[in-house]
Amino acid sequence: MVYRSTSNLAVDLGKVGFESAYRLQKQLVQLIRDGNPHGFLLFLEHDPVYTIGRKPVAENYSSVDAIVTERGGDVTYHGPGQQVVYPILNIARGDELDVRDFVHFVEDTVISILGSHGYRAKVGDEPGIWVSTEHGDKKVASIGMAIDHGICYHGVSINISAEPLNGFRRIRPCGLDPAVMHYVDVTRGSIMEGFVKSFSGRFGNFEKADRDTFLKELSFTL
Repeated sequence: MVYRSTSNLAVDLGKVGFESAYRLQKQLVQLIRDGNPHGFLLFLEHDPVYTIGRKPVAENYSSVDAIVTERGGDVTYHGPGQQVVYPILNIARGDELDVRDFVHFVEDTVISILGSHGYRAKVGDEPGIWVSTEHGDKKVASIGMAIDHGICYHGVSINISAEPLNGFRRIRPCGLDPAVMHYVDVTRGSIMEGFVKSFSGRFGNFEKADRDTFLKELSFTL
């Protein structure tokens, strides 16, 4: 590929179909494998879609069609009312690759963002990010990563309105009762700012890139 970014980039893509976003992720992974030293943070919202990871359990999504992916985990839902974040960057340090450490970093990033908005967020006994409510602990964010030669992709989805909850009711998300799913009242802009700040502190400065310019330079059509 000819395109080479000159810095880490953060891009707000708006609403993007899952399959288009998946193609873009794979193109960026290949770009990094080809020698681009910088990383990417993609922020977007998906049209309604169900996906499954590397550990699917068929009875958890028997009533829906789901797209197979390489990420970790079981079945989940994406749709309007979520902020999806896809970090695409080389997380290996020399010959060392600590995937668990990176997942903890992503978890801590989400917990910090939600905490700054008054939520008591934490990692629960089950995967994802949970918040304390008057009805008990509820899951508000799902995390599922994939690693290709030390390069991470896929990522995290945060429910920021009640709208996604209807989608979760048709499945058992990650094997859980769909009633555990909840949402937080946090803006997309706040999530983007929080991720950019956190990732810049660990991986070097992330500059915000214009969506259309970014896609044009990649010769990519969504």
